Amino acid sequence: MKSMFVKKCAAFLTAVAAAAVYIPASAVGSDETAYIHCAAYYDASGVLIGAKNIKGALSSDEVDVFADIYEPENAVKAKVFEWSEGLEPISDSGRTVDISDEPEVVILHTNDMHGALAGSSSVIGSDRVAALKTLDNAILVDAGDATQGVALASQSKGESVITIMNAAGYDVMAAGNHEFDYGLDHFKELRDMASFPIISANTYNGDALLCADGDKNGANVIINRNGVKVGIFALTTQNTRTSTKPENVAGIEFKDEIATAKEQVAALDAQDADIIIALTHMGETEEGECTSLELAEALKDTELDAIIDGHTHHVVNTQEGKITIAQTGTGSVNVGRMAINIEENGEVKVDETMLSRTFFDNIAPDETVTDTITQENSKLDQTLKQEIGETKTTLWGGSIRGMISEGRVGETNFGNLICDAMIEEGKNIVPDTYKDEEGNITVPIVAIENGGGYRVSIPNGKITFGHIIDALPFANNVRIMEMTPKKLYAALEGYISSEKNGKPVGVTAQNEETGFLTASYEGSFPQIGGMRIRYNPNNPTGGKIESVSLIAGNTDLDKNDDTTKLILASHDYIIGAEYMIAEGSGLVEALTDYIKSLTNNGEDVLTMPVWERRIVTTAHSSDDYNYTAHITLTNADALNDGDTLAVYVDGEAYGKPGIVKDETVTFDKKDENGQQVTETVNLRSLQIELPDGPHAVKLFPEQEEVYVNNYSGNGILYEYNGLILKYPELEYVAEKIPPSVG
Repeated sequence: MKSMFVKKCAAFLTAVAAAAVYIPASAVGSDETAYIHCAAYYDASGVLIGAKNIKGALSSDEVDVFADIYEPENAVKAKVFEWSEGLEPISDSGRTVDISDEPEVVILHTNDMHGALAGSSSVIGSDRVAALKTLDNAILVDAGDATQGVALASQSKGESVITIMNAAGYDVMAAGNHEFDYGLDHFKELRDMASFPIISANTYNGDALLCADGDKNGANVIINRNGVKVGIFALTTQNTRTSTKPENVAGIEFKDEIATAKEQVAALDAQDADIIIALTHMGETEEGECTSLELAEALKDTELDAIIDGHTHHVVNTQEGKITIAQTGTGSVNVGRMAINIEENGEVKVDETMLSRTFFDNIAPDETVTDTITQENSKLDQTLKQEIGETKTTLWGGSIRGMISEGRVGETNFGNLICDAMIEEGKNIVPDTYKDEEGNITVPIVAIENGGGYRVSIPNGKITFGHIIDALPFANNVRIMEMTPKKLYAALEGYISSEKNGKPVGVTAQNEETGFLTASYEGSFPQIGGMRIRYNPNNPTGGKIESVSLIAGNTDLDKNDDTTKLILASHDYIIGAEYMIAEGSGLVEALTDYIKSLTNNGEDVLTMPVWERRIVTTAHSSDDYNYTAHITLTNADALNDGDTLAVYVDGEAYGKPGIVKDETVTFDKKDENGQQVTETVNLRSLQIELPDGPHAVKLFPEQEEVYVNNYSGNGILYEYNGLILKYPELEYVAEKIPPSVG
């Protein structure tokens, strides 16, 4: 069907030059409705020599890249034609792509893949990235944090990731902080496994560069492509000292990024590198001692041309002076394409395009890499598919819909469950000195999990071992330490809000009417167990917590009490070896065992309330406060504005219906040139009046839930501070949820 469609497209283009042409939808089969662009190729004489259909709603930049990659050998120009999904009308977009001057060097780049190398509806598979590398004759690089994350990575301690990256043809990779999560010895094993250099110019083991190995200098590489010498050096954030377990980097020194970068640029320039790239794992965060923006500012007068960055999971495509800075987000949802030309005057011109998952629908995967991914996945299948229970409501964690990280700004039920599991494991390892003669524990146990420590949600339905691995990828072990109320208050203050580099981070304010929290989404926000916290986000940093009380006995703790003993249960990221009084099993195993204990070894259904009010803010009065949540409805053409639908909230049939509304949402955003523009979106939404706090919503019992929360803005705000949040989506399935018109 596709080849026939291309022929039709070419035939139609032969018949027209630039006029609009109308073709009825019936002219093309329904399976072609996803194709909304066509690239027509012309030789130097203007003769049409071929056409290529382009699948998916791509950006203008992506369409241009596609047209460039698939050009016939003797093509010099391509015209782009576009049409609606219904294939009528077809019209000339008016855009011409000049493909006669190919980029001298193309660099494809990834960062923070966290094990997401197998393709899915949201993940760009490494097999398609490898195929694009071949088509584009590109250099393929990664800016770190590839070997830790989802089960594919964590169960093999990164070995499956390196195996796939080898097959995909990666040319070089920066060492990220999470490359150290399995310990220093295993980091070296992964380095030796890689057929490409893993480098970091500022990471030392004694007097030697940690990544140096044989003929690999450990700091930089020079890659020749099309007669151009591309020099690439890598930097790892100094913050790695505190963003992996301290014992994993014992004896390792992370030197100053700016000073190291200046040395590296000078060294590569001395080797006649035509283009110089910094491959960095630093990002844009107050936690780091140097950001990529600060690096660019400090090196603006050097020969540095671009920074390919990672670490903070942002999508960045910006310019600081003459230096391009790019970062693709996380989890392989984008791939960066950096097209580089050297002008006649010697100036290096860098053109960065962010390629989406939809773009890669047009790229046939590399079969060898696909086979490698299949082989690595098959090793894990049986273990990961093991069912350990069932949950009535979704366990919420990580960046929900890839946008708002709920656990970094407020309480979630998954955070509560993890903390309860750590308390249970803590009971098993409490030393006898904290027990009476009958063996009863005499000291209260509380728990803290950092909000960035659990990475994804587990949807309502069956819970598999793979779900647990994906959610807890860090291979942490449960630890306990002795604590006093005074120290606990101080720790919680620091977790909720603190100052870094003179700026407030964490939760910094709350809207007194709506409850919306202003926060920097730091990973340290606490999830808690065994206690409750009341705090005022509008109080000054260091004085936000108003009370901490134990759930057992509902006992308030005195913030000045430095004698009463408590036990804190957490894990080895939070409790250093020098402070622990005992260490238990891995957190994955502790959580798995706890779920089994709550569900009669999987026979019963787990019921975790969406919100237990363990963490309560006091600036906003939640008493009798209701808000309207907005959920985008898909596949809902059969509905009309004003129709009502019965809904399920927090796992139960809800007493109030949702109302179908045709909404127009207007928000500000930056266009591809960085200019502020206003965009309007028309959508069909379901509006539901809900009581204060987070809720899980679905339309029928077996549907996967969505999350709304007036505190984080999920389902309330469409846009916030330039970040396009959108509304969560539910699919309307007519046979399961017939409309009840009100």
